[in-house]
Amino acid sequence: MRILPAVLLAVSAAAAQTGIFDLSTSGDGSIAFFSTALTPKGAVASAQAVLPPTLRIYRADSAGVQLYLERHRVDPPANTPMGQFSLSNYYSLGRPEASRDGSVTVVTGQCQCVGGAHCINAALFQASVGNRNYPGKGRLSGNGRYLFTYGANNTPGFYASIIDLQTGDTYDRAPDNPEHAPGAGRVVADDGTVAYMDFDLTLLTPVSVQRVPLHFPNSGGAVIDRAARMVVYVNQGSIRIYRIAEQQDALLAAVPDSDSSAPYLAADGSRVMFLSGHPGALQLYTVNTDGSQLQRVTHEPSGVTQGAMSDDGKAAWYFAGDARLYRMNLDTGEAHLRMAAPPQIGDPFPIAPGSTYALSGTGFSDPVFTAGYPLPRSLGGVSVSVNGVLAALYTVAPQQILFQAPWDTVTPATLEVHAASTSPFEPKLQFQTTAAPSLPAILLAIHEDWSGLVTATEPARSGEILHLYGTGFGPVDSQQLDGVPAPADPPAHTQLPVTCSDTATSQAIPVLFAGLAPNLVGYYQLDLQLFHFYDGVTRLTLECDTSGHKITVTIPAV
Repeated sequence: MRILPAVLLAVSAAAAQTGIFDLSTSGDGSIAFFSTALTPKGAVASAQAVLPPTLRIYRADSAGVQLYLERHRVDPPANTPMGQFSLSNYYSLGRPEASRDGSVTVVTGQCQCVGGAHCINAALFQASVGNRNYPGKGRLSGNGRYLFTYGANNTPGFYASIIDLQTGDTYDRAPDNPEHAPGAGRVVADDGTVAYMDFDLTLLTPVSVQRVPLHFPNSGGAVIDRAARMVVYVNQGSIRIYRIAEQQDALLAAVPDSDSSAPYLAADGSRVMFLSGHPGALQLYTVNTDGSQLQRVTHEPSGVTQGAMSDDGKAAWYFAGDARLYRMNLDTGEAHLRMAAPPQIGDPFPIAPGSTYALSGTGFSDPVFTAGYPLPRSLGGVSVSVNGVLAALYTVAPQQILFQAPWDTVTPATLEVHAASTSPFEPKLQFQTTAAPSLPAILLAIHEDWSGLVTATEPARSGEILHLYGTGFGPVDSQQLDGVPAPADPPAHTQLPVTCSDTATSQAIPVLFAGLAPNLVGYYQLDLQLFHFYDGVTRLTLECDTSGHKITVTIPAV
């Protein structure tokens, strides 16, 4: 059986976080807003470590992406008296939400508090509407008249207010459960009614608190139409609808073998949009509130991380898993790219010279590029350097690069990706990491006759020879060139001895071969002679040691 690098990549890859939050859109869907700590191109990134990060608000339309709002950080006073707390300004901005006509917008700022346990009483969040500020996080009604504020601090219990922005009147309300955040879509109706979900549905109005005893656990994400006629929410991975006047609750949509979340409801109560699928592979769906025309509207290979539907129900904005921003016409299904993916790489990880690794991130390329042997140093206009030495590349994809660490890599190692992008944000394409001669990892196991992978349905057999594939087993007994497949005759053996044993019995397992996988770049092969299993064995946990570096792997057995 030929072991393809793509198979090895699939078992070792990890997704990168995009760092983009709180997507929302205008009433007609012509404009989108989002928050991010990414640095705009041409700006100087702060060297100061900030927790939480400094989030800014951006505005996207057909002309591109522009900075909408930012606040420069003002630190708390240096000397805070004992027993008191002091605050920075509310510099880190998120959760933008605009009225349907775009005349009113609310954003939520977060501050830093100095004072330890005393900060529990501090207002850590502040909602801003123009030059008016209110304690707590803020959500806006579609007509721009009512502001719902909640979660100002970390004190137990939930304190909320409904504010009439026209009259200035404030109505304080106290729902029971502080654990569930309001939904992603519109949560405030035009008359000031707020929909909120915990175990039951809570309807807050300027004059009352009404609890609807639905008694559904794991519910959330409630959104409401502008006339306060209906509420759509999530329960155990399905979308449900509650009609307020009729006091009727019903299942609205359930996508088979999927979990649904983050519903949006059109202002007139006609259409619902939501995310559904599995983590890392979510897509957008729509359904009419009479239950008709349930359909999937996106087919992104990298999935969808967040979406927002316009109040008129005709447009959607969404971020794909590779961090591209799109605007879609929900009536025609036509989507247009509005922002290229910001080039970013994931968290640092240690590397071993000569081994192949999957580097996760976003914005590396548009299509997928795959190389043949010998592996090139540039692929699709993208390259990776380790301590200034160009690495050999297997594949370049929008969210992933498969590269071989050069054989002469030493620690500390600086890894950098070189990729062009039209994104409005500065690329983050470099990190420092450690390099060690031996960092063993086992990725997969193959049967003795090369018939396939060892899996739960095709377990290892008593007495057979297993072929294990991995990385980081150290230097070998012959000189190797970067990007060139390892020799097969004779093969390259590891210089460091490799021993393996069964952890359950401490029985040694003979290692028949330990070296570079013939005809591959950057992978090692271990051939192990399994013993004859005792009755009842359903899995083996093997421990392999190379000069003190130990690794365990569990494989199904029969």
